[in-house]
Amino acid sequence: MPALRPPILGRPARTERPQPPGPAPLPEAPLPDRPLATAHSFRAALATAVDRPELPDCGALVEQLAGAGATGVLHGEHGSVYLVDGAVTHAESPHAPGLAVLLTTGGRLPPAVWQQTLLAHGPARRVGRQLVEQGHLSQGELELCHLSALYDAGYFVLSARADGAYFEPGVRHWLGPVRRVGAHALHHETLRRRRLLARIWPWPQVDNAPLVPAATPPGRCERRARPRLGPHGRELLALADCRRTPADLALLLGRSAFATTAEVRRLAAAGYLETPFTGTTRPVLDPRPTPDPRSLPEPRSAPDPPPARSGRPDPESHPSPEFLPSPQYHPSPEARLTPDTWAAAHPVVPLPRRSPGATRPRNSPAAPPPPSDRDPDIALLTRVLTALEARL
Repeated sequence: MPALRPPILGRPARTERPQPPGPAPLPEAPLPDRPLATAHSFRAALATAVDRPELPDCGALVEQLAGAGATGVLHGEHGSVYLVDGAVTHAESPHAPGLAVLLTTGGRLPPAVWQQTLLAHGPARRVGRQLVEQGHLSQGELELCHLSALYDAGYFVLSARADGAYFEPGVRHWLGPVRRVGAHALHHETLRRRRLLARIWPWPQVDNAPLVPAATPPGRCERRARPRLGPHGRELLALADCRRTPADLALLLGRSAFATTAEVRRLAAAGYLETPFTGTTRPVLDPRPTPDPRSLPEPRSAPDPPPARSGRPDPESHPSPEFLPSPQYHPSPEARLTPDTWAAAHPVVPLPRRSPGATRPRNSPAAPPPPSDRDPDIALLTRVLTALEARL
């Protein structure tokens, strides 16, 4: 018989030593009125923009960040947008010329002065202020060129989808404070420009394709029906080499990318440039087959003359409006237009011409030579005119 083991007695409880009193807890900081712009707020704004199908672009995301009082830069597919306390301060895009191109290409500012100011005052974010203080630019010239570059680049950034966008908080632009724009105003202007381009020529593939002149020049009668080209249109048509896109020509000429895109669409609508198509065949205006003439019904005889009517209308022949049959639904021709049918539906009225043999009066002074675009003052006035045309 095995020996019995003594029972295991429980160990005595260990007494804890008294701990010295710690520091008093710090009072909680009051929450700010606006939530801070962090990665969490950006993810929430991105989820809101993606979940709402009516707001799938970066414009909705910029408005969400502006509502959160964000300070930083939003990197999108086609550029970046800088915000300070929820207001848009700058925008950059590789598809639009920046402030440096607008100032140096037009001859308003020497490239050496711009480069020197950028290297000396760029880290301190005082480039714009130094250009004004040193007398190179006036405050009005700086604000005009800055807003032109901001709206131009903002059109491309805010039109892109928000799928691959990311926000970098706390980053400010090297130019410094010049002029702030509301996020809603920038988004509204972007949508307005998109509608304007659609009214000119509803084929957006022209914006990113190389400029290809029309294969066959217009005939004599067709040339008369086409609108006359302005100086900007003639310049773009002369530079159309089947390789450069509208963005390339805007950078080359130092002009607004949106104004260049709008002029390219006008050239395509007038038939001076080819419109690329993504499909193998062009869409047709009416896909319904042509009926066979043999299957058509026989022509009816002449109808009987209507009976003489009294002063009171017949209720059977004139039903009330609420009992009128509804018109048949026909698909909108806008959905299946082609460049040929669009030009036929929107004819261009030619301008009046001088009658053959008519001469100008002798006492009328000769027209002065056209001003050169290389003149800095003329370049600035041209930029003002371009900005006004973009607001139409």
